[in-house]
Amino acid sequence: MSVRLSISRPATCGQPVEESRLVSKFCWCLVLILALSASSWAAHWEVDDAGRSVAVPDHVHRVVSLSPSLTDIVYALGAQDDLVGITDYTDYPPEAARQKPSVGAIVNPSLEKIFALHPDIVLALPAFNGADTIAGLQHLGLPVFLFNTSNVSDIYRNITSVGRMLGRDQQASALIAQLRLRQERIKHQLTGKTRPKVLVVVAIDPLITAGRSAFMTEMITTAGAESVTQNISQDWLQLNLEAALPFKPDYILLIQGGPVTLKAMQQQPGWNSLEAVQKGRIITVDNRIQVPSPVAFDGLEDLARQVRAVQSH
Repeated sequence: MSVRLSISRPATCGQPVEESRLVSKFCWCLVLILALSASSWAAHWEVDDAGRSVAVPDHVHRVVSLSPSLTDIVYALGAQDDLVGITDYTDYPPEAARQKPSVGAIVNPSLEKIFALHPDIVLALPAFNGADTIAGLQHLGLPVFLFNTSNVSDIYRNITSVGRMLGRDQQASALIAQLRLRQERIKHQLTGKTRPKVLVVVAIDPLITAGRSAFMTEMITTAGAESVTQNISQDWLQLNLEAALPFKPDYILLIQGGPVTLKAMQQQPGWNSLEAVQKGRIITVDNRIQVPSPVAFDGLEDLARQVRAVQSH
């Protein structure tokens, strides 16, 4: 940046000295302004989960989260004051939806609303936010950091990444240690016990259930049960009921607050062919277990308690 100074020189005696002082002050102020500006523009490169190099500002204080799971991580790190925007359907923590403005739906958020919030960084999920949204944000000159949320290991890595970006490395390390301890306690309580077989049902006509790649399937395994569809490579899949009958699940796993009930299954043709439906063997799991973030561990502990209860029968 070049700056041109144009200063007239009055002929009055003594003025050149005063003028020199003014110029000196002006120059020092200019140097200070440029230094502060350079500091605010300073950034470093980080590689996100999509393998992209992202210019992350050194001092992040305005964050837009395009995923409820990432929003939960920001809150869990105590950095909610840096969060300036979230998406619809952000249920955890409950105060997030009350405190923060929404930029719209997860799949198609408003680029205009995001840009108007002047974020230092946008946290996004490529699997849900979509290529058009991500490309649009980049076109607007906003740095977008992409995350994966497929398994528990992703939760730990995402906490580390968000903590590093927000200058909360210590809080991230402490949170991860706490969550790992909770996970290990569950594993220890399951040692030597038989795993009940469960069929996840989120819809009955047609049947929609969880495959091997679903986050829910890992949660079920960690809680001490076994999903009968865990060997099917997809995440969420649609099956004919006839295809599910040979699995012979010990229990049906339903999502708390979801549309499926035991009564609905019993009234639907074919479902009474499953002994678990006939005998009403239902496990209703806390819906927090579906959110790949710290709050999932609350749902995990709830499911593990229910699994231990049925194992003792």
